[in-house]
Amino acid sequence: MRRISLVLGFLLIALGLSLYFALSRSEVAHRLGRGEPVHFLYLLRLTQDAPPDLALVASLSPQGVFSLVLIPGTLFIPKRGVWTTLGSLHALEGAKALSAALAGLLEISFVEEKEIGPGDWDRLVEGLGGVVVRPTERLFLKESQFSLDLPPGEQLLSPQRTRDFLVYCLRYAQDPGFSLSREFFQDFLLRLWAKPKAILGWAGSWNARDFWQRALALPEEKVRLEILPARLEEARLIPDLVAVRKLREKLFFGRSFLTRDEVRVAVLNGTRERFLATRTASWLSERGFQVVGVGMADRYDYERTILVVGAGATEKVPLLKELLVGEVVVMAEKDFGTERIGGWPKGADLVLILGAGFDVRS
Repeated sequence: MRRISLVLGFLLIALGLSLYFALSRSEVAHRLGRGEPVHFLYLLRLTQDAPPDLALVASLSPQGVFSLVLIPGTLFIPKRGVWTTLGSLHALEGAKALSAALAGLLEISFVEEKEIGPGDWDRLVEGLGGVVVRPTERLFLKESQFSLDLPPGEQLLSPQRTRDFLVYCLRYAQDPGFSLSREFFQDFLLRLWAKPKAILGWAGSWNARDFWQRALALPEEKVRLEILPARLEEARLIPDLVAVRKLREKLFFGRSFLTRDEVRVAVLNGTRERFLATRTASWLSERGFQVVGVGMADRYDYERTILVVGAGATEKVPLLKELLVGEVVVMAEKDFGTERIGGWPKGADLVLILGAGFDVRS
């Protein structure tokens, strides 16, 4: 009986320990253990009781890469059929609505969202010992809450001055690529990796501490800083959805994929049909390919259409070939012998030589 009691006791202890370790693992550990990336959202307010000027998506990939994606509050996104800025969405519907909009845009879910007010930001920057900026020209701003007058050259900004600087960058600078903000956060991350205690004491929750401990243990070469891809359309800054997806795949999953605008093709007519190459080139351009040359082939009696592949362009073949009707022979540049067409066309990845019976698909 005593032995049975001991065995049961050991079993209960083992069960208790296994439950403890299972339940004590953070959501960060669970997601990474399943091979999923982990994301935290920080909404930076540079003035008290104002919508966020900047959203910061901090992520850890299962491949051991930390990334920080900067998203300006002036970005427009569609909401119930109406374009609205992230700042306006936050003002109207709050942080949860903004978080849901960004999660949908990036096709991710956040472990946590946190708003960073001016006081929180100042304490974080103070722990880093300030942030260095290097403007190439004088930056001047004078308004009721902010005042900035920075000469060109390297200088260390205090916490308050970093907020003045970021207000200038995000609200007033004629800087569509947000290069000033990027340079600021590059130095910010360097200092963060040099002084990890600054954010570990500030992180707050158990999940956040686990996330930042894992991130800060990575070498600096595993750290990525990006601006969310966007473009101007009718004076609105809107997401470039294809580029956003590409960035998501690269940062969060370590994958890359090609789009048609990355495929450069020269089109040559190898038949007697007039303007066939011109019509085909226009058709390809309408579908997103870069046409870098149009002309006649070395002869006009090609019986089959040939797709000649330049060095290093094999992965681009499927994007073009899947659109072409009928038989298409794929040949490497070295096997085809491009001297017959006057050498390889400048800037081309692929050369499409149109043969008998070729037609485009509408």
